[in-house]
Amino acid sequence: MAKSASITLPIIFLSALVTCYAASPEQIEVIQLNKPEDIRHASAMDQAIVSLGNKVMECVQGKLAPANECFCLYPQELSHVRKTYEDTVRQHPDWKDKAVSYTREGRTYAVSLSGVNRQLQVKCPSKNSDGRPDAWTMTRLFSWSKRF
Repeated sequence: MAKSASITLPIIFLSALVTCYAASPEQIEVIQLNKPEDIRHASAMDQAIVSLGNKVMECVQGKLAPANECFCLYPQELSHVRKTYEDTVRQHPDWKDKAVSYTREGRTYAVSLSGVNRQLQVKCPSKNSDGRPDAWTMTRLFSWSKRF
């Protein structure tokens, strides 16, 4: 059960369609978006999540790292998600602990900013003072590496 949870967590975080985060006992309020500018901001958040999610899925499938650490292997994409989240919440503070839903080109999307915020609080393995992973962490991560 713990193994499936460690694989599911990154997938939940990085899913393009997020509803309610399983670890949260409370119901998350969903705001329906209709204004084009609001939809554009929510879509940018969704695209950042999907971009990192695709990388994480490659990592999980290739067993490049433990599933719950895969997002740490992509600092640029993770930084983009963090910046997009911060920009979105700055522009729409009322979205912070909620999910937003919108329809675009006949498809409905939902983004849980509450879930994104929780996942952004997860710390990556230890790093040196210069921000790079330490030797022990790098050895551990690359020992999981396999060729396709």
